[in-house]
Amino acid sequence: MYRYSMTQWIVGDEEIEYSFQRLKKYGYDGIEFAAEPALLDADRLNELMKQYGISCTSLCGIFPEERDLSSGDPGIAGAAVQYLKDSVDFAVAVGAPYIIVVPSPVGRIKPLDACPYEEAWKNAVNHIRMAADYAREKGVRFAIEAVNRYETYLVNHLTGALAFVKEINHPAVGLMADLFHMSLEERSISDSLCMISDYLMHVHVADNTREAAGLGSTDFKTVLRTLDRIGYQGPLTMEFLPRIADPYAASDMGTHAKLMDLYAAQAINYMKILENSVE
Repeated sequence: MYRYSMTQWIVGDEEIEYSFQRLKKYGYDGIEFAAEPALLDADRLNELMKQYGISCTSLCGIFPEERDLSSGDPGIAGAAVQYLKDSVDFAVAVGAPYIIVVPSPVGRIKPLDACPYEEAWKNAVNHIRMAADYAREKGVRFAIEAVNRYETYLVNHLTGALAFVKEINHPAVGLMADLFHMSLEERSISDSLCMISDYLMHVHVADNTREAAGLGSTDFKTVLRTLDRIGYQGPLTMEFLPRIADPYAASDMGTHAKLMDLYAAQAINYMKILENSVE
């Protein structure tokens, strides 16, 4: 059986203990915190994890314009690299084995005039490699995420993500698979998972509508069979969202606890039923 987790940044300004109560109620094993070391209290999170018997499966990096790893501006790039290093320290503090990293800002859908695509790619490779040296020293890894073309521009599909990670060529850098983004960008989710199997560290679960699994048309049974075939042993982390255009807007929204409760229950129940049916 897989370990099931849910990312925390999607719940808006919800009190963190309520998030833990939800996860405990519906049978989750883990939580994915936002990589916001300046905003989250590691000591309190550790107390809550101990109290509710829930572990930290990962950190989800948050990459607005001011954390642009593809930037050629030394000040912006330096701040982005420092953000990754600070997130590594936070990961160590809460026991997260890896951090999800998006190489270009979410919300920027084309290169800047002053920084063409090829230059941005090279910058991101170099900056993530720099931060990865620090991560390796601390026993933390980076999981590169391909984000669809409507939200960013540099790494949109897993073919590109695989090339990106191979170019970084660092033992502390691998890949994650986000099933929502894959539903938009991959010709075959199964084939793409097989293609990246040697680098796959983490999986985000949402249906093609970005709602909870089972509410759209994604073939999760085939996904589970493929993950089993390639020997994936990491967690399955729910990252569903309300139907909004800007994903980061969810972190600024007021609490929508009832919807998150419904999605949390729907997602884990559906995935566990499918998991039992393919064993």
